[in-house]
Amino acid sequence: MRTKQFEIALSMFEKLRAAFPALSMEFDLQPAHVDLAVDIPAQAGLSFPVFLNLQNLDELCLEASALGVSWFPCTNPQKAENYFEAVSGLLSGRFRILQHWRGNRVVKAELQQPIGDGWKTITGCSYLLSVPWPPKTVKVVQNTPSVQSE
Repeated sequence: MRTKQFEIALSMFEKLRAAFPALSMEFDLQPAHVDLAVDIPAQAGLSFPVFLNLQNLDELCLEASALGVSWFPCTNPQKAENYFEAVSGLLSGRFRILQHWRGNRVVKAELQQPIGDGWKTITGCSYLLSVPWPPKTVKVVQNTPSVQSE
């Protein structure tokens, strides 16, 4: 039996597929470890793979290039709209991921949107770091698509 949350997520993923018809998206309606999943592999129009899913019954999740973030509950229309904006911003290349590295490990990743002449972090995640702390470096991951959303 499909839940209300499942239907919300499926509708969201179909809306994203309609907004980016040139991108290949692989839907899995019965994945092993989450409730619903969509793989968007790196391809013409997308510089890096993106994984979208519904998990824990009501979390809309986005994973891309060391970024793993979620919006919940998906039944909250504002949370669902924020998720759509974040994913479509990333897919279109309007948004970017700012990665913070210590040595050869990402320790923090932030999803950022342009604001004025700079960037504003809208969400992010951090990872545990072992001591000693190597010098910090920063890397920008941003899609430079050859296709545009409709």
